[in-house]
Amino acid sequence: MKSTNQRSKRTEKLPEKVDREHVIGGQLVRLHSLALRHLDKSRSWFNNPELARLLGRIRKISDAEHKEWFSGLHQRGDCVYFAIEVGSGGRHVGNIWLWDIDSFHRKAELRILIGEADCLEKGVGTEAIQLLCKYGFGNMNLHKIYAYVHATNPRARRAFEKAGFEIEGILKEDRWIEGQFINVYVLGRLHGGR
Repeated sequence: MKSTNQRSKRTEKLPEKVDREHVIGGQLVRLHSLALRHLDKSRSWFNNPELARLLGRIRKISDAEHKEWFSGLHQRGDCVYFAIEVGSGGRHVGNIWLWDIDSFHRKAELRILIGEADCLEKGVGTEAIQLLCKYGFGNMNLHKIYAYVHATNPRARRAFEKAGFEIEGILKEDRWIEGQFINVYVLGRLHGGR
């Protein structure tokens, strides 16, 4: 019975300070609530074989599936999605989201995808992670934000570490990718950087 009560608290509505239509500005990037105008690029990234491999996706997403997913996104209580935009024109270069938001334990998983190759290793991912952490801790009252990073993605690991995350553990041979099992790093950051 106790676990049922805890589970129901996990999916309750997000705190009042969480605005589904939001823009968070930084020096390099702007996080904009994922909108219809972001869907085509997002879907193309999710269907890109190299990016899909990094995300652990195993099949392509159809346009209809992607639109159906988006239409239900704002009804969910366990995630918030943002587009990562750069430049004065708001060029959409990636997505970042808090997933599996657990309001009872005050934690969430952070996932990020930089889809535009010319934005890699320029600080875009690190700043996006920092901005979303600030939002999660400040607006959502989270205590912990964590991430799973494939050992085959050292660029992502560096971005998380630069954003204040620490390795909490390694899931040995946890994912089957391209004919082999790979390790997955578990990284975490606590509110206040503890």
